[in-house]
Amino acid sequence: MNTIAASNRRAPRAVVIGIVALIAAFAALMVVRAGVIGGSSSSTPLVTPAPGSPSTPSKAHTTPAKPSVVLLPGLPAQIAAKLRYSKVVVVSLYTSTGAGDQSAVAEARSGARDVHAAFTAINVLDEKQARAVARFGGPADSPSVLVVRRPGRIVTQFTGAVDSKVVAQAAHNAGAGR
Repeated sequence: MNTIAASNRRAPRAVVIGIVALIAAFAALMVVRAGVIGGSSSSTPLVTPAPGSPSTPSKAHTTPAKPSVVLLPGLPAQIAAKLRYSKVVVVSLYTSTGAGDQSAVAEARSGARDVHAAFTAINVLDEKQARAVARFGGPADSPSVLVVRRPGRIVTQFTGAVDSKVVAQAAHNAGAGR
């Protein structure tokens, strides 16, 4: 007779509790793991950023756009170009044939340079430039010096030759070098 012998011995209570705890821990781990991975609809694994790296993607380095400078309409092109980069422009009006005009231009340029103002010289013998200046500042004698402040207003106007220190003071009073 082949009988299986049954034992009356029981497993110690501590062993049974340990096995039940181990199975419960494994089941809890599977539930938590399924919730983390199975919770997302895609099959791609989650990636955590490396320590010290930014959590948002970096954007390409771009320089902020400079605010555009608004100038008054009707400015002569040479003056408008200078006002785009400087608050104050010293404009010397001259004729290429006038006696003493070259020294007047040099004095105006020196005064503008002293206070870090922009400078431009306009030959009023050129008819196109003379018309633009006349529309802008009225009839101009040669030599003359205009101190123009952004957005394109004439702040000071000198007729005749002017010392560089006077030009520098007028440009400084208009806001150059500040």
